[in-house]
Amino acid sequence: METKKFEYDVELRPYLRMLGFLSIGLFAIIPFQAAVYFISPPPTTVIQYFALFQKNAFLGFLGLDLSLTVDNLLFLLVYIGFYFLFRQYNRILVTIALIFAIISVALYVISREALFSMMNLSNQYSIASGETEKTALITVGQTMLTIFNGTCFNVSYFLGGLIIILFSIAMLKNKIFTKITAWLGLSMGLFMLIPPTFGKFGLILSFLSIILILPWLILIAIRFFKLSKQNFSQKE
Repeated sequence: METKKFEYDVELRPYLRMLGFLSIGLFAIIPFQAAVYFISPPPTTVIQYFALFQKNAFLGFLGLDLSLTVDNLLFLLVYIGFYFLFRQYNRILVTIALIFAIISVALYVISREALFSMMNLSNQYSIASGETEKTALITVGQTMLTIFNGTCFNVSYFLGGLIIILFSIAMLKNKIFTKITAWLGLSMGLFMLIPPTFGKFGLILSFLSIILILPWLILIAIRFFKLSKQNFSQKE
């Protein structure tokens, strides 16, 4: 049997336990967002967003990916966990992956500038008295929606796929996670290299990546819980 020697075993245990619960939470966010999308599809125009924020601000936030923004921020904690687990096997690979993860999350947050800006514009639009002022607010809102799925989002999405590919390759080089988990992640990462904004093909690949991420999250959650209870210096 192979002996696994992990660094920072004492410090990692509570963090890995937290990542187990976090992975379950991330699993729950995805069907929640999907349900919201089908029950209350997001608006397609600036005026519709302004009206939605006045009617139900929470649905307005969800329509502008509030839950997915939280999802991306929390995923960074998972990537940090992967970094500490895999760094002794392939330090360069996982360091690059973690740097890309930080950049990806930052770009995603930047692309979601409309999240709170649209609410402020909606409030201003509701009290605007002149057509000139309303037209100016609509123009700014349109700029927000253009940024929403613009360069920052597409680069962030592409990096997200690349990050999972790199960490999955690191998984394949050790026995910390199962091969099934690694291959699921690798397949998911490949699908994510094409953003959903790239027509029907991009949407199909995005849908396939969502199907794969659900079992992947369950598998890593189970493993995180097991690792949090494991004596890292013992044989497996």
